[in-house]
Amino acid sequence: IVAAVEEGRGIYDNIRKTLQYLLAGSTGELLLMTICVVVGLPSPLLPIHLLWINLVTDGLPALCLATDQIDADVMNRRPRSRAESITDHGFLRTMIVTGSLTAAITFLVFFVMLRTATTDQARSYAFATLVFAELLRAFGARSETKPVWKISLWTNRNLLLVIAVSFLLQIASQQNPMLGRLLRTSSIPLTDCLVLLAIAALPMFVL
Repeated sequence: IVAAVEEGRGIYDNIRKTLQYLLAGSTGELLLMTICVVVGLPSPLLPIHLLWINLVTDGLPALCLATDQIDADVMNRRPRSRAESITDHGFLRTMIVTGSLTAAITFLVFFVMLRTATTDQARSYAFATLVFAELLRAFGARSETKPVWKISLWTNRNLLLVIAVSFLLQIASQQNPMLGRLLRTSSIPLTDCLVLLAIAALPMFVL
């Protein structure tokens, strides 16, 4: 019975964290597009960018979160009320805060780049920032009670592998001409990629 309860709590946690990860990502994308339309800026993302985001940042990372290892402290919690919703106030608050912060940093990068570069280049920078933020946020989504630096990366090696490969693909799309033409991205220097990576880490640390 104890083992079944532990397994059930682990499954519940994984469903909750996966749902929150996906909804926060969609919230960020929706807010970003809406803000740019409202203030009269060009679209920060093209349809191919949104498709890539859904494939790279939503698909495989979400699957890895859904099969995450059960938290060792899961049996130390008090039982949930049967009437408690999976999307409670804490769930919605985290979803809105992280989604809004992801949208804000991406919008800031896009806005600044529009002042100094072409629209295509600004889109490429915004696209990279959003993808980096979504991928890094997967690490922060693994627990609602522990900070990211207290969760071992090796307890979910599939997630680590997926994030690493996705990062390489994203960087390659800005360095490889063929991938660049496919995704309609401009070249981004590796030094700028590191800066965007640092900016994109903010939602993860807040989460």
